[in-house]
Amino acid sequence: MKKGLSIIGFLIACAGFVYSGLNIYGSTSKIAQSSSLKGNIKKLNKEKETKQKQLTEIAKKEEVVKGKYEQMKKEGKIKIVHLTFDDGPSNNTDKILEILKRNNVKATFFVIGHNQDQYKKILDAGHAIGLHSYTHDYKYVYANEHNFFEDLYRLHDAVKAKTGKDIRITRFPGGSSNAIASKALKQQIITRMAREGYIYHDWNCDSTDASGNGVPVPKLIKYGICTNHPEIDVLMHDTNAKGTTVQALQTIIDGYKKAGYSFEVITTSSEKIQHVKQPEIKH
Repeated sequence: MKKGLSIIGFLIACAGFVYSGLNIYGSTSKIAQSSSLKGNIKKLNKEKETKQKQLTEIAKKEEVVKGKYEQMKKEGKIKIVHLTFDDGPSNNTDKILEILKRNNVKATFFVIGHNQDQYKKILDAGHAIGLHSYTHDYKYVYANEHNFFEDLYRLHDAVKAKTGKDIRITRFPGGSSNAIASKALKQQIITRMAREGYIYHDWNCDSTDASGNGVPVPKLIKYGICTNHPEIDVLMHDTNAKGTTVQALQTIIDGYKKAGYSFEVITTSSEKIQHVKQPEIKH
């Protein structure tokens, strides 16, 4: 009997030691885990600080490079050309895109409200889209301020629906110097555009393809290559009827390359080439 009680006592004591050991191990394990977690957090915070410092330095360097670049542009040491195509997309868009791809140059397409499935294709090829007019109906668009912006918003929303992009670059139908809209109406539109964050671009080089259909290729080349300014916006058109524009495009590109121009898309930071100056409004 005593022997049995001794065995039971021994077993209870062993169980107590095991239980205590498990508790000690559990506590030690939790402390170790907590210590390890704190160490990892500390390590990650240091890595984060290092990355933030690196990003800050990169941003500073980018600003310096950008400033030097802009200064060189002003001094005429860097020459930029923006090839622009109005009124598309059209049956000629694919041909234009192929020529641009072959030459590794980018362009800006001021689109209207048809063939909307082509919008994303243009952007996916690395080009830019600008808002021209949804209807391109001068009589409607320039009837009053309300009509102009209703048309503009409609196009803005269509482009956003197809591409996800909030486009703020625009071009007036006929340019800001058009003779359809009154001077007063244009000033109203221009002021409201500035207030709402839209930036419009005209051109300082006219290929003359807007003067009619089938304009001779030599004429388009003659007027489509302008080298009198360090930053050029070339006016061309992307419609079904502008086949000669497509034919002239390669030679126009060659002309600018030979003259030392770089090809860029129009962005919100591009030089604003405008026939009627847009006021600066702080938002």
